[in-house]
Amino acid sequence: MYLEHFQLNSQPFSEHAAASALWQDQRMDEGLARLDYLIQCGQLGLVTGPSGVGKSALLKRFLHALPPQQCQALYCHLTHLPSAGLLKMVVAQLGETPRRGKERLYEQILERATRADGTLLLIFDEAHLLDGDALTDLRLLISSALDVRPPLKILLVGQEPLRAVLRQARHADLLNRVSVRHQLRALSREQTCRYIDFQLTRAGGDPQVFDDSVKTAIHDFTGGVPRQINNLATACLLQATARKILRIDDSLFQQAVGEFQLP
Repeated sequence: MYLEHFQLNSQPFSEHAAASALWQDQRMDEGLARLDYLIQCGQLGLVTGPSGVGKSALLKRFLHALPPQQCQALYCHLTHLPSAGLLKMVVAQLGETPRRGKERLYEQILERATRADGTLLLIFDEAHLLDGDALTDLRLLISSALDVRPPLKILLVGQEPLRAVLRQARHADLLNRVSVRHQLRALSREQTCRYIDFQLTRAGGDPQVFDDSVKTAIHDFTGGVPRQINNLATACLLQATARKILRIDDSLFQQAVGEFQLP
């Protein structure tokens, strides 16, 4: 096992680290600042970025720091459901038995918002999978909630196609209500190198396990997408363990890439 081989106390490139142990950079700081504004003043937020870029990590940090007395957050990720099914899921997650008919479902959600401790925030992850009717329902839900106190807020989190969907004419009113936008981009080359060092150090390892040239090569191969960095860096550690090598150089990196790529 590579943990023993490199004397690590945890998996350095796991996506399941505690919120307090997650990598943080300028992208995350900017995202957290925008999400904090959403809670304070906004109504509808939008976070987009390619798969694996760190949207879930941003959400984890945001929710970890969110005072429960200030905001009650509800996380929904089964966004491929039809619009009525999505509303029923929200009602069920709020601890209510869904009623029949969309109008009654709207009423249940809004009634629950008035009873929430602080603001009720509905987070829809994988929001690029929402169909057009579901997005319309969310717009109507926010429109209905204008006079509700405490207010109801919605955060849409999804991949890049979500931006194109929201630019469609039928969703113009919903797009106009977006008060907070954050596009999470991939890491720069320098950030990738520091990211690898951080993850190894967090796991009790030596950042010098990877040659500097290998860290750069990992960035170039993955485009700076953290999930891909995690996968490729782990492949390098496994390859080094199999060969009983304690330092990952360019030659070993090329071998790991050969196994990492799909045929």
